[in-house]
Amino acid sequence: MSRKTRLTAIVATLGPACAGERVLRRVLRAGVDVARLNMSHGDHAFHRRMVRLVRRISRELGRPIGIMADLQGPKVRLGSFDGPISLRRGATLVLTTRASETDPERLVLPVDYRHLPVETSRGHELLLADGAVRLKVERVRGHRVICRVLEGKEIGPRAGLSLPHATAVRSALTAKDRRDLALAVELGVDFVACSFVRRPDDMRLARRLVRRLGGDQHLVAKIETRQAVENLDEILAEADAVMVARGDLGIDLPPERVPVEQKRIIQVAGAAGKPVITATQMLESMRFASRPTRAEASDVANAVFDGTWAVMLSAETASGEYPVEAVKMMDRIVRAAEEMLLRRPRRRPAVAAHSIAEAIAEEGAWLAFDVGARAMVALTRSGATARQVARQLPALPTYAYTPSRRVLTRMTLYRGIEPRLLPMQRTFTAAIRKVEADLRKRKDVDPGELVVILGGSPDEPLGVTNRLVVHQVR
Repeated sequence: MSRKTRLTAIVATLGPACAGERVLRRVLRAGVDVARLNMSHGDHAFHRRMVRLVRRISRELGRPIGIMADLQGPKVRLGSFDGPISLRRGATLVLTTRASETDPERLVLPVDYRHLPVETSRGHELLLADGAVRLKVERVRGHRVICRVLEGKEIGPRAGLSLPHATAVRSALTAKDRRDLALAVELGVDFVACSFVRRPDDMRLARRLVRRLGGDQHLVAKIETRQAVENLDEILAEADAVMVARGDLGIDLPPERVPVEQKRIIQVAGAAGKPVITATQMLESMRFASRPTRAEASDVANAVFDGTWAVMLSAETASGEYPVEAVKMMDRIVRAAEEMLLRRPRRRPAVAAHSIAEAIAEEGAWLAFDVGARAMVALTRSGATARQVARQLPALPTYAYTPSRRVLTRMTLYRGIEPRLLPMQRTFTAAIRKVEADLRKRKDVDPGELVVILGGSPDEPLGVTNRLVVHQVR
C-alpha cells in the first residue's frame, strides 16, 4: 500500500510475532515506514537477522523503510529473591543495594542499582511494578532505603522500580547500551532511540559515542521521565527527534498529566521542526484481539489531530497475535483522521519563519494549497528541505528526491514525506525534468497539473534551500 495518501508515518516494533520472513513481509507491506528494534529484548543475532530482512524486503517493495534501534537505558529493577511476596498497605519495606542482606520474610529486598540511596531522600515516592505499588521513603541509612507501603500488591523478583523525584546520578547509557549502540552503528541503522533521558548531557554523550564509533545515526530522545519533561527544550535542541513514551511517562507523572504533556511535546517538537513519535499502548488490545477498542482508535486519531509526525506500535506487532492486522488498522485510523484534518479551515501559524529555508518551506506549503497543486516536491541532499516542509504539516503529499541512500531512509520519519532516490543533477532545471518524468511514470500526476518544487541550487552549500517553483506538468 502506497503511503502517498497517508501523511503520518507508522513505526512498528519487530519481535517474535513477526520474526518469520513471510509474516515480516506482510507486516512491512501493510504500511510500515520505520521498523523498530527493541534492544531490551532479543540477542544480537536476532537484530542482525531482522536488519538484513528489512533491508531486503524494502528493496523488493521498492520503497525505503527506516530502521530504529531503541536502547534499553538504565531501567532500575529489584534483584533476585524467593518470591512472590505480598506487600500490604502500611508495611515497612527495606530496599538494599547489598544482595547479601536479602530477607523476603522481613521485607528486605535487593535493588540492582547502587546509586539508589544517593538519588532518593525522605519524602520521595517510589513506584514498583509499573506503578501498581507505591512507596514513600521514610529514611535513608547507608546502603538501605526504608519505605512505607502506600499501596501494595503481590510482587516478584526483577520488578521494575521507578524514581519519579530522584536526582539523577546514573548515566543514561549503561554498559549494555554501549554494546547495543556499537551494534546499531555497525548495522547502519537510521535512528537510535535513547531511553530514560533526563538531561541534554545524556544526548550529547550518545552523540559523542556514535561519532566515536564512526556513525552518523539520528538520535531520538525518549521523553519518559519527569526530568525530561522539565528539560524538554534543552533536550530537544540536542536531539534529532523525540518520542512521547507514554508507558514510563505515565509512571513518573500522574495519569491526568500524560495527555497534557503529550500535546505539549508534539507542539514544541513540531514547532522546532523535529520529528515526534507518539508511542505506547496505542492499539494495546490488538495484542489478543483482531480489532481495537473505540477508545484506542480515538487515541490514535487524536495524536494525528495534534500534529504528531509518527505513531508507534509496540507489543501489538512484536508479540501480539495480530501483527499484520494491527498495522492495517493503524493505517486505516490514521488515514480517516487525516481526511477530517484536511477538511478543517487552514490558518497561517502565528510564529514567523526564522530563516530563508523556513520561509520558503512555509510559503511553498501555502502556495501549493492556494494554487490547487497536485503535490509538492522537495529536492534535498541532506534532508533539511524535506524536514522544513514536514514542519509545516502539509496537506498535500510531498515527494522528497535525494541522491543519498542514507538520507532516503532517514526521511521515512518525516510527516507527509515520501522519500525517493534521484541521482545528483548538474542544474536545478535538469532535476525538475527528471522529477517530472518520474512522477508521470508512477502516475502521481497528470499533464496540466501543478507541482510546487522546493530546493537548493546544486552549486550551493549542503542544506541551503533557495528555490521555489510552481511547475506545470507537460
